[in-house]
Amino acid sequence: MNRLLYVQGVPFWRNVVVLRWAVQIVSAVLVIAVIAGFFGNVSREIAARDIPFGYGFLDREAQIPIGESIIGYHPSDSFAYGLLVAALNTVKASVLGVILATLLGIVVGVSRLSPNWLLNRIALVYIEVFRNIPLLVQLLFWFLIVLSLPTVREGYVAFDAFYLSNSGVNLPWPVPQDGFWPWALITVIGIVVAVVVARRLNSRETETGKPSYPILTGLAIAIGVGVIALLILGPMTIDVPSPEGRFGRLQGGAELSGSFTALLVGLVMYTSSFIAEIVRAGIQSVSKGQTEAARSVGMSGILTLRHVTFPQSLRVIIPPTISQYLNLTKNSSLAAAIGYPDLVSVASTMTQTAPAISLILVVMLTYLAMSLTYSLIGNLYNRAIRFKGT
Repeated sequence: MNRLLYVQGVPFWRNVVVLRWAVQIVSAVLVIAVIAGFFGNVSREIAARDIPFGYGFLDREAQIPIGESIIGYHPSDSFAYGLLVAALNTVKASVLGVILATLLGIVVGVSRLSPNWLLNRIALVYIEVFRNIPLLVQLLFWFLIVLSLPTVREGYVAFDAFYLSNSGVNLPWPVPQDGFWPWALITVIGIVVAVVVARRLNSRETETGKPSYPILTGLAIAIGVGVIALLILGPMTIDVPSPEGRFGRLQGGAELSGSFTALLVGLVMYTSSFIAEIVRAGIQSVSKGQTEAARSVGMSGILTLRHVTFPQSLRVIIPPTISQYLNLTKNSSLAAAIGYPDLVSVASTMTQTAPAISLILVVMLTYLAMSLTYSLIGNLYNRAIRFKGT
C-alpha cells in the first residue's frame, strides 16, 4: 500500500510531475466551471427577460443594403449570406492591409537604420507621427481627405485608365476569358521555375559573395512567362474604366470606394509604423560581429542585410509582427466609423430586425477565427525559420 504513495521513489505529494498535472487539472476544472457558470447565468437571464436569442433568423431575408461586396448581393438574400458578404469585406481589408503594411514597414524600418541622415530622419518622423495618433482619428482624417477630392467628372486621371475622385479609386481590371485556365497553369509553372532559379542564384551569391540578383531574376522569369502566355493565349481582357452617361459616371474596371480607400490607407499607415520599429529592433538585435564579418569578405551593405542580418533577425521580428497582424484585423472593425460595410457595421444594422446577442456572438467568433488563422500561419513560419537555423 505504501508503495502506491510513491512515484519513482518520491512521495506523490512531493513529486514535481504529479504536482504539475494536479495544478493543471484543478486549473482546467476551475476555468470550465467559471465559463459554464457565466453562460448558465446569461442563458437564464435571457430566458427570464424574454430577450430574443437563437439563429433561426439566418435563413430569413436580410432586407438591408450593403454598399459594396466582393460577391454579388441583393437585399432579398438571407442574413447568413449577408454576414458572409460582410465577412469577406473585412477579410479583403485585413489581407490587403497586412500585405501593404508589411512591405511598407520593412522599407521604413530599414530606412530607420540608414546612414543617410535625411532618409533616417524621414523614417523617424513617419514612425513617431503615425504610431502616436489614434487610429480612429487617422481614419476620419483620411476619409475627410477623400471626401474633399473633386467629383468624378473633375477628378484626377492618369493614362485615361486610373481615376481618383471623392468616390474612391477606379482602375483597370482583368476579366477572364476562355483560355484562362491554360494560362493560369503556365503561369504557375513559370512561378515554380522562377523560385528554383532564384534559390540557386541565392546560393551562388552566398557562396561567392558576388551579386547574382536572384529576386530580380526570379521576378523577371515569373512575369515574363505570364506575359508571354497572356499574349499567346489571350485568356483575359483588360476592362478599363471610362466615364459614361450624362453625369460622367465611371463604368468598367475595378472600384475601390472612398471609405475602403480611407480604411486601407489608415490601417497601413498606422500598422506599418509599428512593424517598422519591430524590424529596426530585430536588425539591431543581430550582433555587429556578424555584419563586420560579412563586410570583411567583400559583401556590400545590401548583400549583408539580405543574407546575414535580416535572416537572423526574423526570429525576433516574426512573433511581434504576428501580433500586429492580429491588431490590424481587429482594428478593421473601426471601419463602421467611416461607412465601410465591414462585419461589425453590417451586423450592427442587422440588429434592428434580428437578435443582437446572436449577431454579436457571430461577429466575435468570426474575428476569433481570422485571428487564429493569422496566428497559425505565422507560428508555422516562425517554427520553420527556427528549425532551419538550428
